[in-house]
Amino acid sequence: MNHAALTSLICGIAAAATCMGLGSAQAASLVPHRAFYTLEAARLDDSAGIAQINGKLAYEIRGSDCEGYSVNYRVANRYVQGEGQAQVSDVQLTSFESGDGLELDLQQKQFTNAKLDAESRIKVKRTKAGEAASGEISGTEPKSFTIDAGAVFPTDFQKKLVEAAERGETRFNTLIYEGSEGEKSLRVISFIGAKKPVSALADSTPDKALAGLSAAAFWPVTISYFPVDDDGADEPTYQATFNMLDNGISTDLVMDYGRYALKGTLNKLEILKQDSCN
Repeated sequence: MNHAALTSLICGIAAAATCMGLGSAQAASLVPHRAFYTLEAARLDDSAGIAQINGKLAYEIRGSDCEGYSVNYRVANRYVQGEGQAQVSDVQLTSFESGDGLELDLQQKQFTNAKLDAESRIKVKRTKAGEAASGEISGTEPKSFTIDAGAVFPTDFQKKLVEAAERGETRFNTLIYEGSEGEKSLRVISFIGAKKPVSALADSTPDKALAGLSAAAFWPVTISYFPVDDDGADEPTYQATFNMLDNGISTDLVMDYGRYALKGTLNKLEILKQDSCN
């Protein structure tokens, strides 16, 4: 499974406004939390060759703008193919992103039926906002690369998306680098719906998860991911829709991979200690 938007959608799924020429605004505040989602098929096309999918997703974010943000993410899905054969895919990712959005360090592993298929570590750094960043991929195929000056990292992207929603914007375009495509960034188009009270989530979110939602409002969001080197692409590589709370927590996920789509329901939420900046 490609984790491309999970990193951004659940990391709000995620700061400097000058990076993209955004107007001045109060920086978004992302609450440290641990969220657990159940996954099930929302759509299975015949061409996917899959009869059934179900799984679980766990996501944790800790930190602050002054000390940086650490993310732990794991998604495990059981796929049943048309002929009845089952396969379990397990993707694990840990990352650290500096609070100023200049550095990203991530490690990722992918297992199939408990056997390690792939493992890599990626480090990316720029000296100041608005400059191109230098990256290194270690693992089975080591590589050095450069990413575009306008590409932001996942947590920085989430914060900018929340800030855009707070300003009342309905569309937010940017480049994002989050490691799922090796050395390549992704072109991202986000559509932000009308602001709604958190009480409107009652029909879709279990009571035990709602109890932890201290935010006052949310926005329906759709994010489409396109290859950065194909400006004329009509169909996104991947698309995600979700409800984005004003503290960065997400509910009601739908992750569309083209031939199939997964629905994620938030069923447990733990709010973690917020460290204050000195």
